[in-house]
Amino acid sequence: MSIEKKVLDIEKKVLEINGFKEFNPMQKQALKADIFSNNAVVSAPTSSGKTIVGELAAINSIVNKKLKVIYTCPLRALASEHFHEFKKKYSKELKIKATISTGDFDSGSSYLKNFDLIYTTYEKCDSLLRHNASWLNSVGVLIVDEIHEIDSDRGPVIELVITKLKLMNPSLQVIGLSATIPNGKELASWLKAELIESDYRPVPLKEGIYFNDKIKFEDKEEEIKKQKDELNSLLLNTFEKEKQALIFANSRKRAESIARNLSSITVKQLNEKEKIFLKKHSQEILYALETPTSQCKSLSELVEAGAAFHHAGLTQKQRTIVEDLFRDRKLKAIASTPTLAAGINMPAHTVIIPSLYRYGRFGNELIPVREYKQMSGRAGRPKYDSSGRSILIARNEFEAEELMEKYVLGEIEEITSKLGIEPVLRMHLLALIASNFIFNLNSMEKFFENTFYGKQFRDMTSLFAKLNDLLNELMEMEFVLNEGEKFYATQLGRRVAELYLDPITANHFIKTLKENSRKKELAYLFLICDSFELYPYPTVAAKKESLLWGEMLEEKNKFFFDLNKKMYDDHDLLAKFQLAKAFNEWIKEESDESIIKEFNLLPGIFRGKLERADWLLYCLIELEKLIELKEHFPELNNLRHRMKYGVREELLLLVQLKNIGRVRARLLFKNNVKGLNDLKKIELIELARILGQKIALDLKEQIGMGKEISEKEKEKLKEIERKGQTMLGQF
Repeated sequence: MSIEKKVLDIEKKVLEINGFKEFNPMQKQALKADIFSNNAVVSAPTSSGKTIVGELAAINSIVNKKLKVIYTCPLRALASEHFHEFKKKYSKELKIKATISTGDFDSGSSYLKNFDLIYTTYEKCDSLLRHNASWLNSVGVLIVDEIHEIDSDRGPVIELVITKLKLMNPSLQVIGLSATIPNGKELASWLKAELIESDYRPVPLKEGIYFNDKIKFEDKEEEIKKQKDELNSLLLNTFEKEKQALIFANSRKRAESIARNLSSITVKQLNEKEKIFLKKHSQEILYALETPTSQCKSLSELVEAGAAFHHAGLTQKQRTIVEDLFRDRKLKAIASTPTLAAGINMPAHTVIIPSLYRYGRFGNELIPVREYKQMSGRAGRPKYDSSGRSILIARNEFEAEELMEKYVLGEIEEITSKLGIEPVLRMHLLALIASNFIFNLNSMEKFFENTFYGKQFRDMTSLFAKLNDLLNELMEMEFVLNEGEKFYATQLGRRVAELYLDPITANHFIKTLKENSRKKELAYLFLICDSFELYPYPTVAAKKESLLWGEMLEEKNKFFFDLNKKMYDDHDLLAKFQLAKAFNEWIKEESDESIIKEFNLLPGIFRGKLERADWLLYCLIELEKLIELKEHFPELNNLRHRMKYGVREELLLLVQLKNIGRVRARLLFKNNVKGLNDLKKIELIELARILGQKIALDLKEQIGMGKEISEKEKEKLKEIERKGQTMLGQF
């Protein structure tokens, strides 16, 4: 009875904190299935309140059972969104310590032992397991958001995280949250879980096809006033209802083009107050980087007009601003790639999908039904809409019928395990051996029989044959050794697993460092580009190919490889060289804009590549330490710092200072401020002329000279500002 009372208290508390009168039908179904004790797979539409189900199970584990909870999901942005929402609602009220951990793959993050609830991405969760974080034994509930992603390229990580944690803790409770899964019973059976299937949506969704000035829904038709094209007609129809629209495009370029076209409509929907508000935030977007790029300028202008585009090419800061403005109903429409379909809370009244084709391996291919449902599920905003609508645009009558049959009324594809993909399998096999989950052939077979792959395919013969081949490869690389029937990871193998590297990449790095003398930065930059981890590479424009080949031939003695041999073996050679050149231009202080134009990159993509490159340089340094080489360390260590800030060597001291990036550091250097001593000597007035008053005062504070600044100097600064005298820092 006491347990029931505690559970009842949690239900009441969650209702009270969220301001609900009662739980919705799907949540009641979950409670009836006893999500406080049982494993569960919740298969329900977008916006049906699945997160609350996860929160109920989490709070019960933390408050009643005194056991930790891990909440893992596919995106950092999604982890951050759920973390902030939970913290705001429950942390103070229930004294629950929640945190987020999504970065630094080479850490057991021991500080996490002090928290009750940890939000992570799938890969970070896997990384914690690889580092044998001691607190993992005290995890009572694992919540896997977007568990249908088990069918994606990242699926093996989800599958193995669940399998490993269940083996570590047989009493672990697993809660899987997902959009509709046709073979949910199979997934639930694997997890020994209750299947909670529901079609409940707080805001009903109408799915339709637009053709010949009409939207045809399953049960009715709606006539639309004709404008210059289909998209404009649908947008104006949406704005007449005083609603927002989200348009999904099949490429980044198309998203930008749509946003530009619709801005002439959105700007007319803005009142004066909204225009002032958007003007301010458009400036934040413009200066998200130290030097605005053409993309920054374009997005800034669109936001000022009440529109935006959203894709992976935006910086994280720009994505966040766009998302927040749309949630606050300040932006009237966004054109996005499917990045916004992946769980982030950004609903619109109307979702428009102009095309269901996207470019794939075999040219233009139709997307899966599941992907369409994810996009259409963004339609309908709780609290604002009584219904949402998603609309496909058909080119002719036959296509309209086909789209209705295949997508609106069609069956979603079943999810299947992707664990058998070889490059992924090699990496995870090493990690399993390094973490002692696998130590002989028998334990290897038993482990993989416990995976979702084992549940689905049963006949494991082909998988075991592949695993045996990969095991022999790992032994040849000296990452794994065997003694009789047993095998174990070497010290080097354990480190490779901890670094979250593909063993082939690690082996290539080690051999290159061992067999070559120290070289200049371009050699190391190409070495990291010559890895699976930096794929996909930016496309090389046809008109640049001959020029790049010429440059490579000129630089051939600067690499760690024989160009004459590699040019016939590696189809991606030119693309790798182009990316290495982009990195090289970055550390020579070329602007974002010139790099982006020259190398066919976008700001967000380039920042992502820089982040990945930093990790790979760190891995090179760590591997060199382990194989006890010292020759490459000075160049690698110096290069890593230069890559972090995008500077030449002489600016490394200056960029360590807060608010001093590559542009301000170069400005100081040109004015003979080359280090801390120069900063101490320079007069405040002169420093303000270079960087502006605010930054100048801050720098003097940073180097411990704040108290030495007289009131007279401060007054003189104000006088200069009042007279409007120009300071370099104003530019």
